[in-house]
Amino acid sequence: MGNLTDEELFARLLEHARPRLQALLNLHRVAPEDGEDVLQEALLALWRKRAQVKDYEAWLFSAVRMECLRYRRRGRRQIYSAVDEPALERLAGHVGLAATEPSLHQDLRKLVRRLPARHQALLHLRYGLGLTPEEAASQLGYRPASLKKTTTRCLQTLRSQLGRGPTLCGRH
Repeated sequence: MGNLTDEELFARLLEHARPRLQALLNLHRVAPEDGEDVLQEALLALWRKRAQVKDYEAWLFSAVRMECLRYRRRGRRQIYSAVDEPALERLAGHVGLAATEPSLHQDLRKLVRRLPARHQALLHLRYGLGLTPEEAASQLGYRPASLKKTTTRCLQTLRSQLGRGPTLCGRH
């Protein structure tokens, strides 16, 4: 490639590799709005280590894979912290979760769909529609005290599902 500066070499590398990098981001289910950040982190790491790197392209793909894994771990921690009652109470008041945090919203929905239908209904009423415990209990035919106990069990089930491995990444 002759007398290219590092900046020119990086620009060409990125132009050449972008379609495959995008496919890698998609494979790891990185949300489109976060993909550029993940890519920038990997490029920044490559830039810092460029003097020691022999094959920029191979190193970049490896770095992007690592950044994707970090991204998923951050997302998992975020969803794990969202699966507690105070966090869900806050989310219940935030009607735009699907628009503002689509990845978190999608992962929460996947987890909830694994629950029995009556538990899905309970969580939908409490945290999807924002009903009070008394209102949700009335609609579902529960006593308010038993609704709290059932809600706690639902949240424990969701947390245990999070600990079962990379099911949020599309693998079982």
